[in-house]
Amino acid sequence: MTPRTQSIRLGAWCWYHLQSSHFTKVVTSWISCEARSHTSSSGRHSTGRTWLSARSGRPSLPGTCRRLRGLKQSRSSRTKRVVDMRQRVIVTGHKNPDTDSICSALGYAFYKNRTDPSRVYTAVRGGDLNDETRFVLERFGFRVPPLLRSLMPQVQDIPRKRLVTVAPSTRVGKAAILMKENHIHSLPVVDDALVVRGVVDAVDIATAYADQLEHADVLPYAVELDTLVRQLSARIVLHTGESAELKGRLLVVTGSVGRLAPGSEDVTIIISDGIPSQDVLAACSAASTLIVTGTATMAQTEAQWPSHLNLVLETDMTVTQALRALWSSIPVSAFMEGTVPLLSMTDTLERAKKAVLDSSARCAVVLDALHHPVNIVTRSDLIRFSRKKVVLVDHNETLQAVDGVEEADILEIIDHHRVGDISTFRPIYFHNEPVGSTCTIVAELCTENGVFMPKSVAGLLMSGILSDTMNLNLSTTTPKDVRAVRRLAATIGIDAEAFGLELLQNGSVMFKDLPATEVLMRDFKEVELFDTRIGVSQAVVFSFDRIRERESEFKQAMRDVRARMGLAMVAFLATDPLSRRSYLIVAGPVEAFEEAFDVRMEDGHAILDGVLSRKKDFIPPVAEVLSRYA
Repeated sequence: MTPRTQSIRLGAWCWYHLQSSHFTKVVTSWISCEARSHTSSSGRHSTGRTWLSARSGRPSLPGTCRRLRGLKQSRSSRTKRVVDMRQRVIVTGHKNPDTDSICSALGYAFYKNRTDPSRVYTAVRGGDLNDETRFVLERFGFRVPPLLRSLMPQVQDIPRKRLVTVAPSTRVGKAAILMKENHIHSLPVVDDALVVRGVVDAVDIATAYADQLEHADVLPYAVELDTLVRQLSARIVLHTGESAELKGRLLVVTGSVGRLAPGSEDVTIIISDGIPSQDVLAACSAASTLIVTGTATMAQTEAQWPSHLNLVLETDMTVTQALRALWSSIPVSAFMEGTVPLLSMTDTLERAKKAVLDSSARCAVVLDALHHPVNIVTRSDLIRFSRKKVVLVDHNETLQAVDGVEEADILEIIDHHRVGDISTFRPIYFHNEPVGSTCTIVAELCTENGVFMPKSVAGLLMSGILSDTMNLNLSTTTPKDVRAVRRLAATIGIDAEAFGLELLQNGSVMFKDLPATEVLMRDFKEVELFDTRIGVSQAVVFSFDRIRERESEFKQAMRDVRARMGLAMVAFLATDPLSRRSYLIVAGPVEAFEEAFDVRMEDGHAILDGVLSRKKDFIPPVAEVLSRYA
């Protein structure tokens, strides 16, 4: 077996073990001098640039770290940073949210945070808010929930770990120790401005080690003089100022040297276990650097050294230790992978997989909004990713859910509609009750479980009930809804009937200025009835006059929505809760609606007496008709 084959096999062996969960003694042995050199220059252990990305994502700058090392530890610095590692759960309504959807999401998140301390529940919205909902949130002091249009797995769903980075000038030895201490295999390389310049991993270090075995007489990478002096704990005996970097062929002189090998005239660095003879120095006419090891005392003056020497160092280390220090002083920039993929927190998991698998770096660096690194994604991370944990409120149908719900891990469903088609990975808590509002269910859960509701939450839930029952006027209203409103109104100290009227008036304001398409999509639900997909929009009005004036505009908008979404029919209900009637406009075949409500659709519209609830008064009769033709 040739020396080259031996070195390649050993390098491959190191590669294999470096990819495992720990470093082997083989690699750490050639950088064993790190333990001493790590403390020799500063008197304390040195680490790379680190920060906890699970917090704000804002890294602590290296200069700040260095200044803090010189200060006396204060009480605040002794306090440990507590990172909330509880599981995050999203609470969301349907993707075209109404007031009940938003208020029940906020209310249920409040309830779960009081009853389940093992998780953190956050309410989100799946779409834009209408004027009525904004009025409620402002009235009771709630911020608009964050927008979440997709539940597809994203980079931000990959567990974030303590991020350790290195600078381009960081020594390979120090990088290896950081990997070992932090049980990681990859280190992002960043400059002083926290811009990612590349990545160095365990395979790169194994390759450098294999290079040392195969080319023991050559230092192929430039080593900074200052770095080497620190690593050797060396004393500078001679320095003409011409040597800033060390690189080239090596010659190790030990014991008595009778004859130098051919090619010695090309040597640029001599490492000797004592002061070499004048013959050796003369033979190595190209040598510019001499490293003298052991305890020899330098008696030579500058004039006594050969003129071709620019640098002479003296160290108490042995020759073997000096060689290790020399090789471990190579900067990571010499062999780092400079084309590392960069990801944002909102990139999909599919994009992250493609980026990592297609890259020779075998990983990707995640950046925050400031383009600073906050996480690193490896191939193993892509296997261990966690789906978004979700609680669905006020819906249980895929067509109404936020996009990507099929990729989410649904934990609970709280609803008051018909049972839809959503499936789950495991048995879940499914609370479905025929009441007028999901907020009624949430209020009842709080009461039954002794969860105290502040006035703000009580007002929120009362608003959701009044909105979804049109001030307790819809046929879907139950005694539970009435009792819940009375109880919540008493908690707040408010006239529920007067507030309900004010609420509905705010919900009808949108007809004044908004485009027809925006009015339609404010409270739009897509349902599938016996293989027929229809869209049903509803809005509250207190007069049909404005609807008649804009009817042609609404019809055109409905035709556009029908074509864009591929629906069989689109229906728009403009409901007047005071007269207890709805103005129906249909885009598409009207026969099913005529049969369901026993009316004649004149030019695609009709007035339906007693039809107030989309859920109970409108969809069931249409579904019954369609079932006869399915």
